[in-house]
Amino acid sequence: MSVLLSGADPRLLPEPVLARFVAAATARGGRVAVVVGAGSDPEPFEGIAARLNSAGPVEVEALPLAPGEPLALPDDPARLGGLVVTDVDAGTLLAALGERLAPLARTIRGGLAYLGLGAGSRLAARHAIVSGSLSDGRRIADEASGPGELVLADGLALVGTTIETDTDAHQRLERAVTAVITSPAAYALALDESVTLLVDPVSGSHEALGAGIVQWLHCDGGDVRIRRTRAAPLTPAPTGDAPAAAAGDPAPSPGPTGGPTGVDPSAPASGKASSCP
Repeated sequence: MSVLLSGADPRLLPEPVLARFVAAATARGGRVAVVVGAGSDPEPFEGIAARLNSAGPVEVEALPLAPGEPLALPDDPARLGGLVVTDVDAGTLLAALGERLAPLARTIRGGLAYLGLGAGSRLAARHAIVSGSLSDGRRIADEASGPGELVLADGLALVGTTIETDTDAHQRLERAVTAVITSPAAYALALDESVTLLVDPVSGSHEALGAGIVQWLHCDGGDVRIRRTRAAPLTPAPTGDAPAAAAGDPAPSPGPTGGPTGVDPSAPASGKASSCP
């Protein structure tokens, strides 16, 4: 699977997650670009570069993200083996990509390995959570989730379901609930910090790996339904290009670019929504 979505600090990513990403990147030549904040402490980039190099023979380069400047992607992103998007400012990244957002998404669906961390995971969705910790002035996530009201925008659309990360560490489940109530994102997937979602962006097949909880949200007819499943324990990355078998508790697919199957309609409603898309 070429798309890996996690909320973990890059220095704390489990070895099996790194191994899966590096295996996919080396199959395409091993050149990996890492999007990091321009002018930020170089230690996070150096840390993830060292860990990627320890997992396999990859050539790692930084792509600094600066407000008001385009992202210095290669002219032909298909020449990359992998792309890592760290927990940068999501709004700045969307502005920096501009019209290149859709071509980049097509390249990822074509096989470019993608590792999203924090904001990088959330931007993989069609309707992406960009920032915000308030809804009509009411707190729906901790302050580290961004100032102001909840903002969603068009993302890479690698999955049809909105992604929320660090649900346990930053109290973001209510932000995911708000997203499905107040936006076109009728489906959301909330991942604990220690969970990584592996997705095939073409077929939509997936597996959730780690030591935490995955929560599937569906807004339907005014009700928000939540089904909780536990991620499967991490195991060494499989060899070859065969798709990984489904792991963990049965869970609905996040879907490739639209029409996600949603959550189990028999799951109990978590509360009454004021409206749903």
